[in-house]
Amino acid sequence: MRHFLFALIFSAAAVAQTPLAGAKNVFLTPMPGGLEQYVALHLTQGAVLQVVTDSSKADVVFTDRIGEDLQTTLAELENKPAAAQTGKAGEVVFARPNMRPLARARGTVFLVDRKSGDVLWSTLEQPKSSQIPDLNSAAKRIVDKLAKDRKN
Repeated sequence: MRHFLFALIFSAAAVAQTPLAGAKNVFLTPMPGGLEQYVALHLTQGAVLQVVTDSSKADVVFTDRIGEDLQTTLAELENKPAAAQTGKAGEVVFARPNMRPLARARGTVFLVDRKSGDVLWSTLEQPKSSQIPDLNSAAKRIVDKLAKDRKN
């Protein structure tokens, strides 16, 4: 019985880690202050993930937004038009404007599966300022957390 429980817990942990551990290539979306540049630097220096500039080669997307903004970005990455609105015959249908919130959460970053749109990992790491040393330090802490979570 004890061996069965151990095997069950071990297999459940292995299944839970599979999506994050299986990610190899990452595409980074633009972030405030150019944070994505510093994240890319630390991802490649630490050999955590392979940064790609061609989104079609990416397994995952590193972004600071989820929701409608992310869906639009993923659709653009897939070269698919955003969901079209349909109307009655002869009716002109205008696309709704993409309203962005006036305030957004600063410091949240997400690793999202490119195909499914599922959030595989996230953290909160707010840079102290938009100065280069602060952005670089925040990016290093983000990548260190990701590397640690990929190993666990």
